Amino acid sequence: MSPARIALAAVFPVALAAFAPAQDEAPLPEGNSYVRSVLVRARPQDTLINDYAYDVEESKEQLDKNGKATSGETRRYEVYFVKTRPVRRLVAKNRAPLSATEQAEVDRKAEAQARAIAEGRTVSEQPGLRLATLVDLFEFKTVAREVREGRETLVVDFEPRKTGAKANGDRAGDAITRILMGRLHIDEADRRVARLEAHNAPGQKASVATGVKVGTFELLTEYGAIDGQVWLPRKVMTLATGRAFFFKTFRIRNTTTYSNYRRFRVDTEEKPIG
Repeated sequence: MSPARIALAAVFPVALAAFAPAQDEAPLPEGNSYVRSVLVRARPQDTLINDYAYDVEESKEQLDKNGKATSGETRRYEVYFVKTRPVRRLVAKNRAPLSATEQAEVDRKAEAQARAIAEGRTVSEQPGLRLATLVDLFEFKTVAREVREGRETLVVDFEPRKTGAKANGDRAGDAITRILMGRLHIDEADRRVARLEAHNAPGQKASVATGVKVGTFELLTEYGAIDGQVWLPRKVMTLATGRAFFFKTFRIRNTTTYSNYRRFRVDTEEKPIG
């Protein structure tokens, strides 16, 4: 055999291997059923969230046309859980602690809310986009696997369903949710959403209130594993631009950062935190 044919015989199997799928890589799951199993199914470890508390800082900024902040405000909260429901305790405004009188009133309301949740008389739910609503509002397609922070994740694209879906009862949140498309990163080992990126579909706008229309909307949410046991949020950022009452434009960026995760058990007969 000639040297040229020997070389080709040696290279050909290597070239084929480069294009062949890895034998030990599992096929990508079907998007809709997989996301439903991740977001809807209750898991025993979810109750562990009751053992944790964390700090939250919320920043709301008004932006100019170049994206530069022209004004803003911040609020800081301490958050803990009762029966997996969050109770938020305001502790500072614009990085200044509340007065003793203000803090006492905040604490009183937080204790009442925690007691009501514990007794099953009410639930605490923040308005807006909740991950569980994605199941009914979107079509999902699993497109890849990616490593994030050393962990294997499934990458899932989503877009609005062609048919109608159930609303979640929050008018502004529903209007925006129905025009979103984006991508999920789901931790494959823990089956938890690690990252959510979304934006309004091209040409889609949302009327969120009388005379108020959102023209551009972007959302970024990140979650992480705490103590290898529970998944809690790390950051949420939204950017919205639009017009109010036909003549006033707005550009608003909201950023929520989470920190100081710690173990905590609430006793609703005493002060929650402090």
